Amino acid sequence: MKILFDTSIIDKSLSEFNMLNLKFILTPQDKIILGADEKKGDMWRGAFGEVFRNKACFYRWEQTECSSCDKKLNCFYFAYFEIDKPHPYVISPLLDSKVAYSHKEEFSVEIILIGEAIEHYEKFVKVIEEAGKIGIGKYRGRFRIKEIQAEPPKKFIDLLTGYEHFNEELLIKLITPLKLKDEQKGLCYNQISFETLFKLLIKRIINLNNLYCNGKDFDKEKIENEKHVLIENAKSIKTESDTKWKDFNRFSSRQNISMKIGGQSGTIKLSGDLNSFYPYLKLGEIIGVGQNTTSGFGRYKILCN
Repeated sequence: MKILFDTSIIDKSLSEFNMLNLKFILTPQDKIILGADEKKGDMWRGAFGEVFRNKACFYRWEQTECSSCDKKLNCFYFAYFEIDKPHPYVISPLLDSKVAYSHKEEFSVEIILIGEAIEHYEKFVKVIEEAGKIGIGKYRGRFRIKEIQAEPPKKFIDLLTGYEHFNEELLIKLITPLKLKDEQKGLCYNQISFETLFKLLIKRIINLNNLYCNGKDFDKEKIENEKHVLIENAKSIKTESDTKWKDFNRFSSRQNISMKIGGQSGTIKLSGDLNSFYPYLKLGEIIGVGQNTTSGFGRYKILCN
């Protein structure tokens, strides 16, 4: 059975949804302590925010709230870090179960840039360079960039190249905490319905496409209608969740407070007519789903198809 994605208005709008993966191979100059795998993305996001603001903020030496700043409309930091909307990048640190890296022991982090953010790739390279100078993690371990690996940008359609056959069962492994918050059902602590998972995924995809790619050039009403049909069809997909919720604390240096964040880990088995959902699930492997995706939350792998 083949996926007929070219008949969908959503898929047509995603024709120019492109992504660039930058992989940074890093060499520690000091011992670097990033903590458990589920906290590494949050450590990186904290370092990103500090460097972004130091480099971009006109008022960085003053006590200034970004929301009331008179320069926020032209501020790269505000647009790509502070503002309450999906951000066009995902931080994906190496998940290797290691808490710390000793001097000269290489480690890595990947930054996935989406749409217009690709044009600013040099800024992201500079952020990693500066983060290495000020240090990251507990005790501010410094590092240097040894190598940057980058492939040509991939488009949505490239994810399905060579795809021909499809089974009606999928097993999804959650490789970073998945935090799903449904507007009607609240946080999903236990069983995860495919309807909730897919609703949040397709919403994220469409929002990123409208904000940073060419989705805004298509009929929004038609896209919304098709989205609602897909969400309604998602109710027919059966799920078997083998997951558990885990909380951990994070410290926000900007707000100077400690807060609790968490999510589910484990596997989710999907069964039913998944044919029309598969392209979006493949894209979700790259961009993540749920809350805190910029920090690398909501990453998963499709283990069988």
